[in-house]
Amino acid sequence: MISDENPDEISKLVVDDFFTNSSYHVYVIEILNVVKGFGVIKFNPFEGGNGIAEFVWLGIDKDSKRAGLGSKLVQYLEQYSRENGIRKIYVKTSVTNKSAICFWIMQDYKFEARMLDFSLKSYDDYYLGKEL
Repeated sequence: MISDENPDEISKLVVDDFFTNSSYHVYVIEILNVVKGFGVIKFNPFEGGNGIAEFVWLGIDKDSKRAGLGSKLVQYLEQYSRENGIRKIYVKTSVTNKSAICFWIMQDYKFEARMLDFSLKSYDDYYLGKEL
């Protein structure tokens, strides 16, 4: 996911930013003291946006997929966002990530844009959004 010459270094910088930048809100699903998934949402990620958030990362342990944990985490983060003045949430995913696209559609997110060459050259992304 982090296509760079120094993925370990970039990963560390990303994680450090999650825990030091107050715009990011990180949540973990833990069952019997074992982490089963996590979600990262960023409040006001777009300059000029008002009351907007973006799902930055959502990951569920491969052995726990299809158990409803992703949906529960999304519902929790949507409620948390609503309670904190967020009116709309966006998510960006690759146009080739069909399982993610289906997941977000099942969470009632709607297509809003296709970003050409957005993440990398020749890689397009979809932006999906949901009004809270």
